[in-house]
Amino acid sequence: MSDLGSLSRKLGMYLGAAAGIALLAGAQPVQAQTAYEKLVAASKAEVDKLGGTIKMALDWPDEDAKPVLTEFMKTYNFVKKIDFERETGIDPFGRYLISFKQPGVTAPYDVMHIASEYEQQYLEAGLFTKPPFDYKEVAASLPKDWPALNAANLDPNGYFVSTTANTRGIIYNPNVVRGNDVPKNWADCLDPKWKGKVMIDARNKMQAFQYDQKQRPIFMKWFDDLYKNGVVLGRGQAQLVEKVGSGEFPIACGVNYHTTYRAIENDGVKTIRFVMPDPIPLEFATRLFVLKNSRPPATTELFGIWAVTAGQEAIGKYAWRGMPWNPKAHNYEASKGKAVVLCDAECALKFEDFEKEYQQAFKIPVAGGNR
Repeated sequence: MSDLGSLSRKLGMYLGAAAGIALLAGAQPVQAQTAYEKLVAASKAEVDKLGGTIKMALDWPDEDAKPVLTEFMKTYNFVKKIDFERETGIDPFGRYLISFKQPGVTAPYDVMHIASEYEQQYLEAGLFTKPPFDYKEVAASLPKDWPALNAANLDPNGYFVSTTANTRGIIYNPNVVRGNDVPKNWADCLDPKWKGKVMIDARNKMQAFQYDQKQRPIFMKWFDDLYKNGVVLGRGQAQLVEKVGSGEFPIACGVNYHTTYRAIENDGVKTIRFVMPDPIPLEFATRLFVLKNSRPPATTELFGIWAVTAGQEAIGKYAWRGMPWNPKAHNYEASKGKAVVLCDAECALKFEDFEKEYQQAFKIPVAGGNR
């Protein structure tokens, strides 16, 4: 009996060990969270703490922003509501700069852009902080069916992501400008027949050409020649579109693609045509920084990452500010085959200097107007 009992005990041990090995073999290893998954989890925790509602301010009109934000909330359903306001011009950011320096003061919005003219001042004042997760690590772990994040959209120092593209060109009124007079390139803005009849924004939109070493001498001279040709300064992009659309001025140069197509497609303006000259000045815009003392830093980072990847289709469709190399962007066809001159992160830090140059070239005492 003892031998039989011993055998039984040994057999039980073997069977138990075999069962344990089988369980181990069948067990699924626990997958570590990717950087993107960690970011989403951190954002959810922040938004849950805020009751599912975040406050956001961007330089987008309501009709552009709301459908884009709706798509964002569909992707991240823990965001139940976004209270959106449009920040226009640059004056509020001077006031914010003063208040943000005070101890314990938080931003009035959870996610907000900072006007490009003030970015360097905010950076020097220590009002920006790096996001909770490294942008490059998050970009490397995005869902496989999302568009890849272009490295050019990332600040090399890791502070921000550029979420939209402002491409600029020439607009004209087809009832006034016809046939061979239709502008095709930047040099056409200097044609003597347009003396005193060409408009340009009093607020600089041509920084890409000032920054690029090849284009800089060409366009610094272009500024001078345009001034000598009696260029008329407009107060903001919307006014350029309005004045040309009404026929008061035949053409305007350095006009936003998105401002023009908002008028054409949203407002039904039929007296405007847009020309995308070669080369194309492109300014990365709506750069999203994480502000010091931000309530939801991960959510700011998440919105930026989504906007420049999966959100590009919505931004291109509803806001006309998609990246021109994205086939789903509204401006893709108009940009195809043309050189793009990029105003990148380093360029953005020189906006204040470029604005001064622009003001000197066009004898502008104070820059103004809305983006």
